[in-house]
Amino acid sequence: MCSPRFSFYSQSPADKWKLLFVFISVLYFDNAFSQSSYSATGKASFYAKKFEGRNTASGEKFSNKNFTAAHRTLPFGTLVKVTNLSNSKTVVVRINDRGPFIKGRIIDLARIAADSLDFIQAGWAMVKVEEVFPIIVDTAFVLRDTSLFRFPLDWLGNWQGDLKVYTATGLKQVVPMELHILPTALPDRFSWIISYDSLLRNYELVVRDSLQKIYSLDEKNGIDISSSLLSNHFLSRFFVEGQFIESEYTLQSKDEMTFEIHAGNNEHEWSTGNVFTQNDSIPKVEVFTIRVLQIAALHRMKE
Repeated sequence: MCSPRFSFYSQSPADKWKLLFVFISVLYFDNAFSQSSYSATGKASFYAKKFEGRNTASGEKFSNKNFTAAHRTLPFGTLVKVTNLSNSKTVVVRINDRGPFIKGRIIDLARIAADSLDFIQAGWAMVKVEEVFPIIVDTAFVLRDTSLFRFPLDWLGNWQGDLKVYTATGLKQVVPMELHILPTALPDRFSWIISYDSLLRNYELVVRDSLQKIYSLDEKNGIDISSSLLSNHFLSRFFVEGQFIESEYTLQSKDEMTFEIHAGNNEHEWSTGNVFTQNDSIPKVEVFTIRVLQIAALHRMKE
């Protein structure tokens, strides 16, 4: 019997891996291009707060701060673009739950996604839901490993959206917001300009320790706010004029960013703990109250 000209088993270990990779790649792309794209129009709703922390049908913990959604039939992990037909605002979410089970509704969104589409007050919206394939919008894969975003290079650009201000009594104010992150002549400094309505704040992002992911926002008036990068979250914490403030910028995808500020008095409301027993002791805990929430969904402006 003649030996075959080619045998997988006769290849070196390195060549076997190369061949296996090519084989898997062919299967993946062939399958991806052969899929039919899901598209539907109907009502969208959003999760009630009582579902926070509960298990979804996929086994994940639900969070109203994640861009996820429930759908009756689409496989878990499917990415869909949801467009609010009344204002043309869009958002991309990942399916990780089943529902909604109310007639006429086709998707149930996490609150942050519904807020991005601007229908929190209305309670529902007519939307178009379209499946997005990872090979077409490959940045969606970054949601699984957000450390792949390079800071600040992938953040550079001009961003805009609406900043919403909440207190204990509800939504107090909505103002236009813009964020401009641009390079300068220096490799360790970037322009960081924030505009709330007509108020312009011209800051500078300074690289302090790239290894430890330590940066600062220099306000150019003697105030320099230390900031940290954790995965795709850019975080600052500081006291100013009796207020304790935490700010967080989160790059969700190459075209979407969220911004949050939590603020409250820097004097603690009360203390608890500080209990000593025979076998254990409870540390003293000073409790602070958050009084104001500011949140914005920013989208990359077209050049």
